[in-house]
Formats: sequence, structure tokens, C-alpha cells
Amino acid sequence: MTTPQPRLVPALPEHVDVWMAMREEPVSRRRMPLEPATRESLLERLQEATSDLTDPKATSFRWMVELEGRIIGTVSARELSRFQGRIEIGYMLSSAYHGRGIGTRVVGMVLERLFEWPFLHRVWLTTAADNLASQGLARKLGFTLEGVMREHYLIDGKRKDQQVWGLLRSEWEARRATPRSRTDR
Repeated sequence: MTTPQPRLVPALPEHVDVWMAMREEPVSRRRMPLEPATRESLLERLQEATSDLTDPKATSFRWMVELEGRIIGTVSARELSRFQGRIEIGYMLSSAYHGRGIGTRVVGMVLERLFEWPFLHRVWLTTAADNLASQGLARKLGFTLEGVMREHYLIDGKRKDQQVWGLLRSEWEARRATPRSRTDR
């Protein structure tokens, strides 16, 4: 028996309700600095993003994570600067799928796609200082903790620290060249 593999599919307007439901899950509300969003504002974000990395004008990209025909998460790459060669990545899975390595696999899949751009030098992501699962994902994919922005955002009315993690092209390429990391793909 084979383990089902997640797929990245283009984010479409019909995914808005699933995305909204994931954002409302208690674990999402506790771990992520999610500003209030309406269905309309999320729909607008879906329509502004693309999954087409060949679009020379695009700066925001989004995919949905599909597993066995069901949408279970989303991965985004945003704030692309082609001149600086950098982009931020974000991700969210439905809590029913946490702890299975799916997030690491799909973020790794996006990194593979992003580093196909010859101009890309750096990818970064942020995590809550108490989000150990996201920190584990970052470490497994070769990111380095670069700093902490103290009391950077609010969650449930409390100030929380946010960590910044970075991954350079040279680090990604070195990691891809080692046999151990190939199994993480």
C-alpha cells in the first residue's frame, strides 16, 4: 500500500470557503497572526494571486494542497522582488492533517519550483516563536533562524514574538545534493 501524496493545485475562487474554514480553526487562531478577513477579501486575494510562475508581472502566487481529492491546505509565495531575488513563503494546513509531514513535503515542492527561477537568491518565512511545528518544518527544509521580532503581532490580544527564517539558493542547492535530503522531497 502506498502513502497518498499531496498535490499542489492552482488556487481558485471556489476554494475560498475551505481556506476561510482553515483560518477559523482554533489552532490557526492560536499560532498565526491572522488579521480579520471577510469572504470577499479572501476571494480578492485568490483572484490576485496566480500559480503560474512564468507570469513576468506576478508578485504573488498561491496553490492549494490537495490530498486524495480533498483540499486540505494552502501554500503561498508573495512579495516577490525579481530585482533583489527574494520571496516570502507561507503555508497553512487543516489541523486534521498536522503532524504527518505533509506541510514539509508541500513547502519543499514549492521551494523546488521557486528555485527554478535563475534570479531567485533567497526565500524567507516567519513563524510564531511558540510554533514548534513550523520551526521544525523550517529546519527540515534547511532554513536558518535569522532573528526574532519581539512582540511583533497580536494573537488573542497578546503580543507575540515572531521568528524570521531564511534559506539561500546556495544552501538549497547544497541540501539537494546530499542523498539524505532527496528523501525529504
